[in-house]
Amino acid sequence: MTRLAIHLRFLVAIIIPVLLTACSDEDGVDGPVEMQLWDIVTYEGSGTSSKGSVFTFRQVDDTPLITLTSPLTLTDVDAGTRMMISYIPESGKAYTDGPIKLLSAAKINCGEAKTEWKEEYNDWNRDKVYLYSAWRSGTYINFHLRLTYSTDPRIFTLVLDPATRESEMPEFYLVHIMAEPTDYHDRAYFASFDIAEIWNLPTVSGVIVHVADTNLNKDTLTFYKNN
Repeated sequence: MTRLAIHLRFLVAIIIPVLLTACSDEDGVDGPVEMQLWDIVTYEGSGTSSKGSVFTFRQVDDTPLITLTSPLTLTDVDAGTRMMISYIPESGKAYTDGPIKLLSAAKINCGEAKTEWKEEYNDWNRDKVYLYSAWRSGTYINFHLRLTYSTDPRIFTLVLDPATRESEMPEFYLVHIMAEPTDYHDRAYFASFDIAEIWNLPTVSGVIVHVADTNLNKDTLTFYKNN
């Protein structure tokens, strides 16, 4: 079968604020504390001067859209790419618009959810995933999980069951099919899939996502619109 060749990027990160503390002085008193944040964002490109970088994201569900700017210019990144960034807000206030000190940025697995089911997806649950968490941010469904490591191409995507497209709760499947069943070590990954085409339909109240998970023992995840 035709396989979607993707490169799964290893990223060690936790999507919660962590505190970075300056080294203690000679009297044993800690210096100032700066809040470092990790978030999945959309790279929007450079600023108006063709320099620097602009990122947008919603923290969770339908919270306000946040725009972050950095004087650092990223290379080999297309606008629309989902990324994991670590940063410190220059204002000292978390989750507000404004300039940031960008500490790191890495591409993650991303793309639009597929809305056409293909025969090659029939074994969607053959190769299980180890799910840590899943959450919605705007029209994106995001995953933090572990997958069996392999250098071979694999199918890893979110696919709509077309038969449910017109329903109030359309159903998606997290498809993970390796080139060959493999018993090997696994690695942690982040992934983000855009379901805007389905989510924005006026008839839709939410979506159901089927996962072949070995950790949380959840067969389905449900995400509702915040009406």
